[in-house]
Amino acid sequence: MIDIYDIVRPGDRVDIEGVPLSMSKEAQQEEEKKYYITKVYDVTDEGEELVEVIMPTEKTKMIVLSVDALYDLYFYCGKGIYTCSARVIDRRNDGNVAIAVMRPETDLSRHQRREYYRYSCILSMQTRMLHDYEEVSYLSQSRYDESIEPKDKSTIVDISGGGMRFVSQATYPTDHLVNCRFSLQFRGRVSRYDCVVRILSGDVVANNKDQTEYRGQFVHIDGGAREEIIRYIFEEERRVRARQSGSGMGI
Repeated sequence: MIDIYDIVRPGDRVDIEGVPLSMSKEAQQEEEKKYYITKVYDVTDEGEELVEVIMPTEKTKMIVLSVDALYDLYFYCGKGIYTCSARVIDRRNDGNVAIAVMRPETDLSRHQRREYYRYSCILSMQTRMLHDYEEVSYLSQSRYDESIEPKDKSTIVDISGGGMRFVSQATYPTDHLVNCRFSLQFRGRVSRYDCVVRILSGDVVANNKDQTEYRGQFVHIDGGAREEIIRYIFEEERRVRARQSGSGMGI
């Protein structure tokens, strides 16, 4: 069994995934899981193993995690990505920091889902929000009007096989679908991708009020495209490590 004290450290990023406890059981089954990003505040032992996380925020609004709610946690640690399920057992404040106290309900394990590996980057992209009729068509048949050019200028700041974060001056409401067009260059060729993401959240950029940083989750992405994005991430990270080690080796 992996000892959480050997892996997780205060300040580590943690992704929280789950459905709000305030909903009825029927609504919880139908509701798409919510996804938040925050940080570990502390790992403690008060007679039992506990993880304290800073309450996440969304659109500058603090999300108060419900006591007794069960979430999947993904810890981004120096040794990789680790996951467990944990239940909120208490809430407290340390000065002006709001904290959720969570008790792991499953053993910590190394996370193998490659789509969660994220790559920080700066990539140009064109975007547009799908019209209502396109959303209906896309969700039921994976089709949208490809004759409409995405013309909003955006910039990808990190990407994974599951989605991306990007910055744009355009306004995209949460839960709406956005057509994203971007290119990746690796293995001596350039591949263009036209995909659709669901906007999970949007926060105004701190030092530029005209820009908003969005989190988007790929919807109905083709399996081949997802694998290509994952390969791109791994190859770019390997190339960065090679440069940092001074090997000068390319891919």
